[in-house]
Amino acid sequence: MADCLFCKLVQNEIPSYTVFEDDDVRAFLDPFPCAPGHTLIIPKKHGRTVMDYSQDELGVFWVGVQKIITALTKVFHTEVFTIGANHGEPAGIHHYHIHIIPRTPDDGGTVIQSIVKKPLSEDLSVTHKKIKDILDSH
Repeated sequence: MADCLFCKLVQNEIPSYTVFEDDDVRAFLDPFPCAPGHTLIIPKKHGRTVMDYSQDELGVFWVGVQKIITALTKVFHTEVFTIGANHGEPAGIHHYHIHIIPRTPDDGGTVIQSIVKKPLSEDLSVTHKKIKDILDSH
């Protein structure tokens, strides 16, 4: 995509601190990190959400995620990471990517559940049934 920042990065039209690259994925340091070692990993093929990729493409992508976590574990001497993606988020860059953030006891962060705080509108059993019914129908 001509206007996609990450596609431009893949084409080497803009600089990055790339830490890993192969035929399918590229990983680079987040230019606005929330912690030392905050790394982004992207599929080289453009897609907005996880739904734009095949299972095989996602498998290759997540092997890349494992490689980055292995390296970050050694560099930052931690086995604790926050790993996340914004899926269909209207703000930000519209190219599927994963944030890998090394965690330390003094980083001031908390669990991923602290990102969104919206009270439940129905009992968990109702939500469970709705999701199961969709999945069981396919």
